[in-house]
Amino acid sequence: MEIDDFKGLVARLERESAAAPRAYRLRVMALVLLGFGILGVLLVAMGLGLVAVAGIAAAIALSGGKAALLLFKLGKAAVLLVVPVWYLMKATAKALFVRVPAPQGREIVRSQAPALFAAIDDMRRQMKGPRFHHVLIDDDVNAGVAQRPAFGLFGWPRNYLVLGLPLLEALPADEALSVVAHEYGHLAGAHGRFSAFVYRLRHTWSTVQAHIDSVEGWIGRLVAPMIRWYAPYFNAYTFVLARADEYRADAASAELVGAQHAAHALMRINIVAPHHQRFMSRTYDRIPHDAVPPADLMQRWAEEAICAPGEDDATGWLREALDREGHYTDTHPTLRARLDALRHATPGDVLPPPLAGPSAAQTWLGPLAPALREAFQRDWSSRVEDVWKTRHDQALKQRARLDELRALPAPDAAESLETLRLALSVEPEADQRDALAAFNAANPDHPAGLFIEGCHRLDLDDESGLPLLEAAMQLDPDAIKPGCLRAHAFLLKRGDKPGAESHAQRWRDRDAWETLRDKQVRAIDTAHALASHGLEGDTLAQVRAQLTPARTKHVAAIYLARRVIPADPAAVVLMMGVQLTWWGRWRKLQGEVVKRIAAADHPVSMTVISLGGAYKAFQPRFQALGDARLK
Repeated sequence: MEIDDFKGLVARLERESAAAPRAYRLRVMALVLLGFGILGVLLVAMGLGLVAVAGIAAAIALSGGKAALLLFKLGKAAVLLVVPVWYLMKATAKALFVRVPAPQGREIVRSQAPALFAAIDDMRRQMKGPRFHHVLIDDDVNAGVAQRPAFGLFGWPRNYLVLGLPLLEALPADEALSVVAHEYGHLAGAHGRFSAFVYRLRHTWSTVQAHIDSVEGWIGRLVAPMIRWYAPYFNAYTFVLARADEYRADAASAELVGAQHAAHALMRINIVAPHHQRFMSRTYDRIPHDAVPPADLMQRWAEEAICAPGEDDATGWLREALDREGHYTDTHPTLRARLDALRHATPGDVLPPPLAGPSAAQTWLGPLAPALREAFQRDWSSRVEDVWKTRHDQALKQRARLDELRALPAPDAAESLETLRLALSVEPEADQRDALAAFNAANPDHPAGLFIEGCHRLDLDDESGLPLLEAAMQLDPDAIKPGCLRAHAFLLKRGDKPGAESHAQRWRDRDAWETLRDKQVRAIDTAHALASHGLEGDTLAQVRAQLTPARTKHVAAIYLARRVIPADPAAVVLMMGVQLTWWGRWRKLQGEVVKRIAAADHPVSMTVISLGGAYKAFQPRFQALGDARLK
């Protein structure tokens, strides 16, 4: 489903559900039944296979082996009968019992963390929900609940609780329990059994859609298009219900731990996430200086997480989060809307109180926490050590190259810009604004220089980078999308939503144009006009040199021209047209000749076509160009 279609459908359903909530829920129920109808197709197909196999087995048994002898005598005909039945059953079973990946993490049991399991038990008693079959700890700044059916789409679901250790290090136990309770509310039916059922179906259909391509055979060809249509449509249609469920899950969380703890948890998560991101970014900034990754990363985060970040940083992160919209498919409302629903005041400069006691990791995990930190430290070091070493070696080479460039007595523009690029990479803490401004003053029409200076100024929270990005985009349209991305992020952080949206729309317009252009470039449309190839003499001579007698056997004429792309008439898209001799056409050698010529080492990129069949209309256009014929 296209983005605009998705947003339009959601907007319409929001109005309809507000005006007639009962009618909306009835339509959702009908859509659920349609999904089960799709599964019914798979069940019927599998049933037919089982009936066929059972019938063959029964015929063999009841005939005293005569049916088996008949099948043996039929030979090939029997194979043609049995093999399709086997593949029918195999493909159907694979579609129905597609394995949903299990959540990843280190599983812990009650004896290892009795305080955590006691908190879970108390939550479960109060919220009257199902038990967790698995409790996992991972190294992400997140917490979540997942359900995994035991047998693909069917079978007893297994409930997983996944807790991120870095998040537990930064939250008190009450706020961490609020986060878990919100997720658990979806399973426990805090927003009603039907809504909880739809919540689980949304996740199930998304998973099935992600794995449907693994289903082979005609069952896959039959069902896959249905699922690719149904799954996104179902998720879009139930989006309104799912968003309302998020508010109910927040309310269930507040009922368990109190509205104040629930509100503080929502705010603190939106501070902890960028805090951890900055912590990791600063860690990776050490790559040029340190030959190996730090051996105490997890312990350092545990110590830093307890200490609140600077008030200015925390306030900025919270203000940015209050009205930040997620991905268009994200059912979570904005932070401000969720806090308002909890009747919690949301001024942007009121922060949650700093941690006054032990963190949730200390309270819930106790002595297990250090062991988990060590385990995750080993895992992280193992994942990054090769990349770390490669980037460290690259940084040493960049430093050597930077020293070499700085020693040049009179560098040209390219060498000066390379010096500045390397300085930004090797010396990220240095302020290069003056050096970049001097370069752009000497080279005012250099889009790369303007773009780099603009980005550097925005990184330093200097809004004077915006006109520099605009100048770069005017000089080089290919800079529009990356320039709009940088400007959008900067303006959004500043709270200028109209300015940010203006750049977002400009990005979308450019992206739509590029998509159309690329589509027209890929699709050879006989309606496209042809123009002179425009190649210089030396380049054209190299093209002719590749057209050797061996490659042009059975060729009567060869033409070269530029295909005019309607969306971008200035684009250079070369096309070579090959006209075969009558003998080559009679022997149907078009494909062989085109492949042979296309495989040559041409000095420029081009598409090679045969001037016959679907592309016959191009021949008179080639012939009308005075410089098109090469042979």
